[in-house]
Amino acid sequence: MCTVAIGLSSSVRRRSVNLSRPRTVITTGVATGLVSVVAFGIAHALAIVPIWGQLARGIVPALLAGIGLAWAFEQLARARHWQRPVHGAAFGLVMFATLGPATFFSNALRLAGMGASHWPATFVVVGLALASGGTAGWLLTRERRTAIVMAVATFVLTLASAGPVPVVNSARAAWLFVGLAPVCAVAGLTLAVVRQFFEARTSL
Repeated sequence: MCTVAIGLSSSVRRRSVNLSRPRTVITTGVATGLVSVVAFGIAHALAIVPIWGQLARGIVPALLAGIGLAWAFEQLARARHWQRPVHGAAFGLVMFATLGPATFFSNALRLAGMGASHWPATFVVVGLALASGGTAGWLLTRERRTAIVMAVATFVLTLASAGPVPVVNSARAAWLFVGLAPVCAVAGLTLAVVRQFFEARTSL
């Protein structure tokens, strides 16, 4: 009887832990998305013009991106034991770097006078986003699952950014792209801090 009771208790505990993971990912993702909206608003105000009245339209894409980032960070926390805020900031900078290939391609088309927003170019941008995110995940963990999750995270991050920033259009646009680096770092930092909070509560 004691053995059965211990087994049932262990099973219930495992199920509780398993259910806590999706909740943690969603909660940290939502918090990160909201913080990122504000951070992007600050970056846009500094680089171009204030758009505080228009930020509400970006909340839903930001929340989806936040959940995607939280999912990816959860994989890295498991595979590489990235737990601390500094790890979160580093993760954010890695995600910013994954935006590079698609941004370079899109702006190369603009310099060549070709349609950077046409469907063929859009397909290439999506492919580059998936490939760069997947490559980053593979290099960090050598795990296929993490590579796939990071590919998805880069894709939703690209969507939330409304596609590659047209840095060749103006110096202000270029500064906005540069400003995305600290925005991503703040997003990653938020992920780690909120995740630590929920991890501490789950372990009680």
